[in-house]
Amino acid sequence: MEEYEKMKQIWKQQPIAQPSEKDFKQLKNRISQVARSQKIANMVLLLTVGVLLYFFYYINAIAYEHVAWALGAMIGVLLFRVVAELFSIHRLKKISATMDVSSFNTQLQDYYRKRLGVHLVLTPIALLIYCYSFWTLLPSFKISLSKGFYTYIVISSIGVLVVLGVLIFTQIRKELRILNELKEN
Repeated sequence: MEEYEKMKQIWKQQPIAQPSEKDFKQLKNRISQVARSQKIANMVLLLTVGVLLYFFYYINAIAYEHVAWALGAMIGVLLFRVVAELFSIHRLKKISATMDVSSFNTQLQDYYRKRLGVHLVLTPIALLIYCYSFWTLLPSFKISLSKGFYTYIVISSIGVLVVLGVLIFTQIRKELRILNELKEN
């Protein structure tokens, strides 16, 4: 038992490692990268909302209940995602790199868990609602558009969905890698 007490005393006497200026700058850069990617994602989402709103008013969608609901759902799910990103950015800004390491790590892990929820739960649900809403618009497009333009919309939407899926997956993977690195440091 005495040996154990000696080891405890030796352990307590060890110097506490202080983060270097370089470590601090790297940490701030990583957090800035995450915030920047979230802001870019919001800009893209808001641009898409703008295009959908323009389309909504251009075709006078309010006159066609089914089309209005589908476009409204698409716009709504994008706006919900933007709000989720804004809350996430706000949460990230609240994490202060000047607090003690333990508190910082706890807050960063909490942030990481919430981002996982956004990426693994909210994003797939939003994509499903968006795709379903678009899919419900296709019969209206088929009736009101020429066969060639309708075919173009169907084919290009598949291409856009694949490209968008790859971009979203890549961005999520990149952000989660950065957040995981921050969590480990």
